Amino acid sequence: MEAELQIKPYALQHKNYRHTSKSIVATKDMMMKNSSETVLQKTYVQPNISGKGHIFDVKTISETYGKGGATEKLNKEMNTLLHDISVGTDEKGNFKKIYNKPTVIEKWTKVRKQWKKEANKDTREQINKTIAIVEDNLANGSFEKEVANSGALYFLFPGLHGTYSATSETIVKRQLAKFLVTQPLPLKIEYKLKSPGNAKAPLVIEGIGTVDEDKLDAKELTKFIRTLKDKINMKVELQVDYKERLEFDREHWLVKGTQQVKVKIPGFYMTESKQEITELENKTHGE
Repeated sequence: MEAELQIKPYALQHKNYRHTSKSIVATKDMMMKNSSETVLQKTYVQPNISGKGHIFDVKTISETYGKGGATEKLNKEMNTLLHDISVGTDEKGNFKKIYNKPTVIEKWTKVRKQWKKEANKDTREQINKTIAIVEDNLANGSFEKEVANSGALYFLFPGLHGTYSATSETIVKRQLAKFLVTQPLPLKIEYKLKSPGNAKAPLVIEGIGTVDEDKLDAKELTKFIRTLKDKINMKVELQVDYKERLEFDREHWLVKGTQQVKVKIPGFYMTESKQEITELENKTHGE
């Protein structure tokens, strides 16, 4: 059983999707819950200017959030930067470039100004940290990488084009933000073909993730734990459970995707997230 995952785009082809996300973060002193639901449209525009990959437009149609605190408000306002973006991919389907980045930066300038104006005693520290992270990502060129690994865009541009079989594995390394407070969560995800697909059944790929020890900053992680519990000599045990499932139609456009992540440091820290994206329309091609 073998299949080649390679999108077959046509002019003005598009799909609408609903993306939902729920997460919880808990330490011995606090617990935060966040949730969101977004409806988006992904439209094929043309082959990439470089000759490899393609260009797509991604537009947010609607967006709702749960009743969280300052964190949820910041996430909502950050996401407004990406409500209407033009994305360039490489031949593997990876999110590589934002073609209308000047518009995104202009939106960011307004959001940053608003945050500084509205900051109070309770939110100032979190706002300043978020601003510093975004500014650093814009300055060092990693903004697109951070965006590509977040929310619905993670599913819309998974970068998994290639040949798969039931007997071999495709290993992809990713950095997931927000799962370790002081650093991204580095993962090695092993993808396997579960169904090669046909005219009626979807092509299905599943991924199982483990910690990429070579990319994990153990010293920084220990430093973070010491801020939660004052222990000088201790062994940090990081437990990670990562599962992912992606389904594609006969033209290899995404039909459905799910991602479940659980990260635990026993006695100190736990975070759990579940995301799902589903195609909304039955007939979306050539409309």
